[in-house]
Amino acid sequence: MARPESHTHAVPLGLAGAAGLLMPLQALITSSAAGYLGGYFAAAMLSSLTSLVCLVVASLALPGAREGWRRFGTVWRDRPIPRWFLLAGLVGAYYMVAQAVSVNNIGLALFAVAVVGARTLTSIVIDMIGFSPAGKQPITRIRILGAALLVIGAVIASWGTAARISESPLAWISLVVALGAGILVSFQQSMNGRAGKAYGSTTTATALNYLASTAGLLVAMVTLAVLDIESFGFQIVPLCWMYFAGPLGILFVVTGVTLVPRLGALVLGIGLVTGQLVGSLAMDLLIAPEKVGGNEIVGTIVTLLAVLVASWQPNGRPRLRTGNAT
Repeated sequence: MARPESHTHAVPLGLAGAAGLLMPLQALITSSAAGYLGGYFAAAMLSSLTSLVCLVVASLALPGAREGWRRFGTVWRDRPIPRWFLLAGLVGAYYMVAQAVSVNNIGLALFAVAVVGARTLTSIVIDMIGFSPAGKQPITRIRILGAALLVIGAVIASWGTAARISESPLAWISLVVALGAGILVSFQQSMNGRAGKAYGSTTTATALNYLASTAGLLVAMVTLAVLDIESFGFQIVPLCWMYFAGPLGILFVVTGVTLVPRLGALVLGIGLVTGQLVGSLAMDLLIAPEKVGGNEIVGTIVTLLAVLVASWQPNGRPRLRTGNAT
């Protein structure tokens, strides 16, 4: 007979898994929008701008967010966090471009495996150096086992990438870009966690992220245009679905913040990662099943197992951070 606590956690854990599905959906929208908008940076800019508009509205409407903005001057002056944390949003800009670049070349499933694997491995390093809000954390043998399984899962999932080079020469480059996104997002999560505590508002910290992200993308686009590497046209986007990539990222964060009191940050992270990995593989199978090999299915399963092992503590409770939207 199931314990009452299991029933209590079943619904929020299911919602966490559903929230994890938002990330591959966001990646699919961003990569598809790049074809209509004439470039990966333009698609990322549209996502970032729509998110920024939503967060500006939220900042004006929510009392907690308004208080967070009032604390901005104090945080800047007293430096409870380094000022360069304001640049955390540049990681979000990189992540959105990485989505658009990678998904078209290596698929959603392999992109998710690369990001989740790199993010989980990097979290071990972050715990060792004490960069996260939780400070230094011990590295146990079970986490080392989980890290080894992550490497095995990633190798299995990417085994067919070499065969894709004949179809897409950017396959290996896209894989490296995805790994870089996972590494940087791990540090961004810790930076945002510390910034959220300093401002006393998740909305304020997230809005600052998207402000930096939009500024960074604008500088990149102007630079590319001046160097005549890529040209960008400014027009009204006729397809409504292109505007949803950014808000999906915000909804991902809001869901996490809402569910964390019920599940705890660690169990919530398991649900989010499960949704992201399984959802990415499912979308690949639905959209382009001919491009999905057995190695990617096995690699995704091994990666999910590795995340569960790497996050498990001796007392039986998983320890994983929740993700931030990008």
